[in-house]
Parts: sequence; C-alpha cells; structure tokens
Amino acid sequence: MTNLSLPPPFLINGLSYIPPPSAKAFEEEFAGILPPGKDIPSSRGTIHYYEFNPSASSNTKKVLLIHGIATSAIGIAPLARQLTALGSHVVIYDLWGHGNSSTPLEAHTPALMHLQIFEVLAHLGWNKAHFVGFSLGGSIVATFAAVYAQVVESAVIVAGAGLWKKENGGWWNKVRKDGDWMVDDESDRTIIEELVGFAPSNKTWKEAIRQEEFVSQPIDQWQRENHKGHEASVVSIFRYGNVFDQHESYRKLIESGIKILVIVGEFDTSFPPEFVKRELGELGWEKEILQVDGAGHVLVRTHEKVVGGLIEEFWEREFEM
Repeated sequence: MTNLSLPPPFLINGLSYIPPPSAKAFEEEFAGILPPGKDIPSSRGTIHYYEFNPSASSNTKKVLLIHGIATSAIGIAPLARQLTALGSHVVIYDLWGHGNSSTPLEAHTPALMHLQIFEVLAHLGWNKAHFVGFSLGGSIVATFAAVYAQVVESAVIVAGAGLWKKENGGWWNKVRKDGDWMVDDESDRTIIEELVGFAPSNKTWKEAIRQEEFVSQPIDQWQRENHKGHEASVVSIFRYGNVFDQHESYRKLIESGIKILVIVGEFDTSFPPEFVKRELGELGWEKEILQVDGAGHVLVRTHEKVVGGLIEEFWEREFEM
C-alpha cells in the first residue's frame, strides 16, 4: 500500500483553465492578416484555429502547421499562405496560452501539447496529416510523431527546438538552483524577457504590413496585455515542455520510418546549423539538413517562399505528389 496522494485539480473561480481574451478584439487589432478564426470547445477551455483552403480542393494535402513559443498562430501565417498557394489545405492554431487559446492550469508538458493536437485533429475530422513545426512547434512535432506515428504522414521541422541540453548551461542558469528551476516572480520575468522581451514595437502592425514586413513585437505586446494566462503558459512551456532535452524523442522519430525534413537558417543564433547537425547526427540522422542561406531563426516569416518551396519539393519527392 503506497502513501502517495495525488494533488487535487488546481482551479481559479471554479475553472481548470484561464479563459483567453476576446477573439473579436484580436481580429479587430490585426484585421485582414488571417482568415476568420474558429473556436474548438476543449477539455482545457478553448482552442482557436485558422483554416487556409487552396483554390483547387481535389486531392489536397492536409497540413497542420505549429508555431513557436513567442507569437501566436499569426506568426506562422506567412508560411501557411505560401503552402496554401502551392496547393495544400493548411490549418494553424494557437498553442495553449497564446492568441485566443486558453491557459490550462497545469504544467505545459509535451503530453499537454499532444492533447491539443488530438483535439484539433478530432474537430477537423482528420485521421492523418502532414505536420510542419517551427521552433517550439518543431519540437512539438518531433515528440508527437515519435509516439503517434500512425497519424503522421510526414514531419517537417524548421529551426526546431528541443535539442538544448539543460545541463550544458546557458542564460537559463540564472533561473536554476541546485539543478532545479527556481519558481518565483523574478525568474518568471527573466524567462519572459529572454524569450519574448518587453520592448514595445517601434512600428505598428499596419505600418509594417504596408512595407511588406512582419514584426512580432505588436503581437507579443498584445498577448502580454490582453491574455491573462499568456506569460504563465510561456514560462511553463519553457520549464516543463518541449524546449530542453528532447533527444530521445528525436531518436525515436528518426527510427520511426516517417518521412522527415529538417530545415535550418544559415544565421540562426538559437539553433545554429552546425549545432543541429551535430545533435541530430549523434542520434542517428544521416540525411541532409537543408539550410536557407541568409536566413536567421524566424525564416518562416522572412524567407517563407524559400521554406515553402523546400517543403513542397520534399513532399513531391517522397510522395510523388
């Protein structure tokens, strides 16, 4: 007989999640950038998603596109539009605590991110899909596909997270003590500042769009000011989610037989090409890793046409589409 007693559910005002802000307010602020969003009633509150349909709908690829830790789904919209223009049916969604998705009041582990994927797939009625993940989304794709290969047509990882080793040290040493995460306001603020930053944008969203640029700061700022659970989600994902030490999942993915494409940016300082090649090589990766010349970490926004072209070529080659 064990003395183990599991903790009770954590509730705020009787809810197991923090509700998201008004989708209408978000759409008014960033009007015209995304197609109309839709809500999925979730076991953890609400999941908000956007659907991009190609002009020709016969025999199209079903693609689930997953964004990174800082912006919401809008941050990966340029790549979504590019893949749609090339003939794919693309869905993007706000991760927990981002955009107009709720913040579950529990640790944001890989399993929680996998649950969100299944709820999106179930709502769409998709039995299988091609998965494309950017940064944090790349790690989410890797950990999901490693366990649920039966629903993954292919896995594309762009500037993927998950290969940092916590014990190797980095700026995150400032928020650790005796090998464990420090949990306090100062540590939370340090994590947010390192991952997202607090600086307001020197350019409005509309100004940037007129100049055919994508700036993430207005989105980041809007989330901090309007989503009461956003910062808690970002911090929890960083501590307990897909950011560190996902090597075993990458190994299982490599050995799974799933068709995989890995893309990196030449000047990515978060996940430099040589770092990615070394880490994946040690896990058994023997194929080429495609590099986008002149691109940094946010290549899905600055070089979306190149990235989209590489992905489409991969699908055509591997699936004879």
